[in-house]
Amino acid sequence: MTRVALLQLELKDSPDDAMEHAVRLLQQVGAANSEIVCLPEQWYPKPLDSIDELKPIQDIAREHGMVVIAGAFFEHVYEDGEISYGHSNESNSNSNSSSNANTSSVYLSAPVIGHDGKIIDRQLKLHPFGRELSIVRAGKKIKMFEHNGVRFGIGICHDVVFPEVARLAVRSGADILFFPSKIVNEGIEPWHIYVKARALENRVPVVAPNLCSKEYGGMSIIVDLAYNESLDIVLPYVVTASAGEHVLISDIDLELSRRVRRLRMTELRDDYMV
Repeated sequence: MTRVALLQLELKDSPDDAMEHAVRLLQQVGAANSEIVCLPEQWYPKPLDSIDELKPIQDIAREHGMVVIAGAFFEHVYEDGEISYGHSNESNSNSNSSSNANTSSVYLSAPVIGHDGKIIDRQLKLHPFGRELSIVRAGKKIKMFEHNGVRFGIGICHDVVFPEVARLAVRSGADILFFPSKIVNEGIEPWHIYVKARALENRVPVVAPNLCSKEYGGMSIIVDLAYNESLDIVLPYVVTASAGEHVLISDIDLELSRRVRRLRMTELRDDYMV
């Protein structure tokens, strides 16, 4: 079993208040021996201007030896893939002198903090949505991350709508998919359908945290898999948060999902014709 967690965070006006609150909840999931925890998209009420802004989360990750998908933030990234922070702490700096000559663009970025507190890398949002289209560039690559032998991929919010994102991550070896999200009240029902579909069609557990406020509907969701052997049917095992602030922790049976996923992948065909 792999213990995963998500934080369903209420939007705060102050970055200091938002970070302090997130850290307090991360302490809870860390004390519960969570191995990988994911925060929602854009829970931090400003662009990420410096890597130092994530230091409180890095400290919690190191303290509890857990991986933290820190959510998704607006940030400048150099065209060669390096982070364009205004300044950074030395131990986690991803910038170098050659990057300074490159042009940077704004992306929506999901930094991944390792169990040692260091930033491993980040996933860029592949499918910006709505007003984001005029603000950020789209990412071009799905990255794989690993912790204690568990490989995972990340899509950001609107990425869940596109089945190719999840399928490519699974074909690249992902055991779990995480979708930090920011879903308005009216979008909760179709969002849940998309999350369940990605889990079932790929035979992969999916963890999707959401924001909660008057506008954003909460109802974060974790989809694991159950298997009826007599009927050879895979069923979604769903845990859903309330509309208000919530922490979800779930133990994922990766051996089961790996077994049924191997069977599903052998059924794929590439010889269809129109």
